[in-house]
Amino acid sequence: MKHFRNYASPFLIAMGSLFVFSCDTNDEIMVDPNAQFDAVLEVNEDGPANPDVVVNVNAITQSEIEAKVSFKATTSMKRLYITQNIKGQGETKFAPTESVDLKGDGSVDLTGKNDKDFEFQFTLPVPSGLGTDGTVVYKFWVTSGNGDFRDETQRLIGTPGTITLKSGTSSNPTASVKKFENVKLFTPTADANSMTFVSLLDGRVYTIEQGEEYITFWDFGYINLADGGPALHATSSYPAVAIPSLDALTETKNLVYFKNSTKTGVEFDAITMSSELDFITTPSETFVKSLVTGDIVEFVDQYGKKGMIKVLEAMEGNESNKFIRIAIKVQP
Repeated sequence: MKHFRNYASPFLIAMGSLFVFSCDTNDEIMVDPNAQFDAVLEVNEDGPANPDVVVNVNAITQSEIEAKVSFKATTSMKRLYITQNIKGQGETKFAPTESVDLKGDGSVDLTGKNDKDFEFQFTLPVPSGLGTDGTVVYKFWVTSGNGDFRDETQRLIGTPGTITLKSGTSSNPTASVKKFENVKLFTPTADANSMTFVSLLDGRVYTIEQGEEYITFWDFGYINLADGGPALHATSSYPAVAIPSLDALTETKNLVYFKNSTKTGVEFDAITMSSELDFITTPSETFVKSLVTGDIVEFVDQYGKKGMIKVLEAMEGNESNKFIRIAIKVQP
């Protein structure tokens, strides 16, 4: 296998889209005219609607609600994105429990008969952890193309809509950090199968060949530099000479700003709450290099979320078995 020293040569010819095969229908979530709903959400690009709905729930006795979600637009709608925010702990990608036609990134495929006007019904969980006080917010929005679960403005059509499940006084606790404890990123390889990029959305690591469908999830990647050794690069600044196909893609490439921290590993381990990362100020560099085991790195992503990285293991070289292993804590 051919490998790359410094900036890798063109290996993203193989970075084509991950093909997603689907039935191109959403019949299972089409509205039953005889159904009764706990929430009716209506979003209209050009006119009056009911874009924000609040439902009082009892999290002790209820496990779900039934919701009707409708969107109308003059622009052709391509994808429906749904997120869930439990007790103010941060938005996460929501996967419908129904059998639906999904795009590769987890959004609902609206191409075909659903592209200008749709009515769907969803069963929305009332999480058992909600307890007697707190909220669960489900956010829905449509896009004209590939969007981003963390940025509803990307190719947004109209406005987002929300369904808020309210339990008790809706007093949400202070948010905890998201923790990804053993993330391994490998140096890029010619076959584009290296697990090189990571998403701060959920800590998932992506192979380079997964391409266009997932690139908006990628926050930063690993590369071994001839001048600088083990390095983390924001997707937007990842060396173009290493991945020319990445540079050619028109999809949004995420920014992350890094700097070496004066914090110790013990201090990193002690962080549990989101507010404990508020001290971080936005760095100026979109990469950090010369990393060694034990280094602590501070970062701020393009969504304003602050976080820290602990280097658990850093390996020199560009062979396919060379990697950096890190722990990440980031605001939700």
